[in-house]
This record gives sequence, structure tokens and C-alpha cells, in this order.
Amino acid sequence: MDKKQYAIIEKYALPFVQTVFEKGQQEDVFEKLSQIKAVFAETGLADFLSHIGISDHEKEKSLRLFQNSGSQLLDNLIEIVILNHREDLFYEIVLESQHQLEKISNEFEVTLRSVQPLTASQKEKIRPIIEQKMGLKVRSLKEELDSSLIGGFVISANNKTIDASIKRQLQVIKEKLK
Repeated sequence: MDKKQYAIIEKYALPFVQTVFEKGQQEDVFEKLSQIKAVFAETGLADFLSHIGISDHEKEKSLRLFQNSGSQLLDNLIEIVILNHREDLFYEIVLESQHQLEKISNEFEVTLRSVQPLTASQKEKIRPIIEQKMGLKVRSLKEELDSSLIGGFVISANNKTIDASIKRQLQVIKEKLK
């Protein structure tokens, strides 16, 4: 994506996010954007909307399926995107809107990779540690299993990573032995 395209995406996302905060609808809108993002990921809708061989009418029909979401703000955003024939950028607008919502609220989805799933008690204990060490609020904790870590865990959020895995510790030891 070039700077010009990113600037266009921001022209839609930033005022939308600002209005979401003014109306106090951050949680609701973030959840709805997450649902839209999941649909795009499962269906390849972003490719469909950006394909030059697909008519504007078909793109419009596809986007209108997301209207009546229960969020007037989101419905209005979709309408504006359609009116300006920016359907091809809708997915990127959704991603940027989510990113801005996270950034402004300092609440992030945290990814925790480990060899074994954490218990509810472990999740409860690690949440405040993550918030303190990373300087953010945990919106949600997404677990991923990764046997290559050998043990320990890797936490990622807001372009920050805490790597407390045995794999990383072995790499450090290996580097010191050189």
C-alpha cells in the first residue's frame, strides 16, 4: 500500500474512530469490526472487493450485507464508503479503525504463544503482569499453541514482544558460547 492509498484510508478511519469515542461506543464498535474482519478472513472478501472485474453494483451489494449491524456509526461508515466507491478499501479501513481504537484506548488484543494451554488461573495471574510490563490494557488474550517453543511463552501486543521461551533462552546461551 502506498502513502496516497494509506492517506485515503486514514481519511475514513480517523473521523470514524473519533466519532466512536465521542459517542462512547468503543467496545461495541470494536467487536463489530472484529466480526467483519473475521468474515473477510474466512471468505476472501477483500480480494473480491478489490477485483477490477467485479462491478460496483456487486461490490455494493456485498458491503450492504454488513449494514444493519446494530451500530449506526458503522452503518454510516459503510454508506459513505459505498457512496464514494471505495469498497476496495473497506477492509483496510476496518483494520485501520481497529488499530486506531486500540491505540487511543491503549487496549490491545494480546497474543500468548505457549506449548500447552494456560489454565484459567494462570491467565488471571498473567494478565496484570502483561499490563504492567507492556504498559497497556489487555482487551483480550488470544492463545496460540507452539510446540517449537519447548517451554515458556511468548507474549505479543502493540508491536511489542516478551519472549520467555526456553527456545529463546537456548538461543541466547548458544550466542554466548560463540
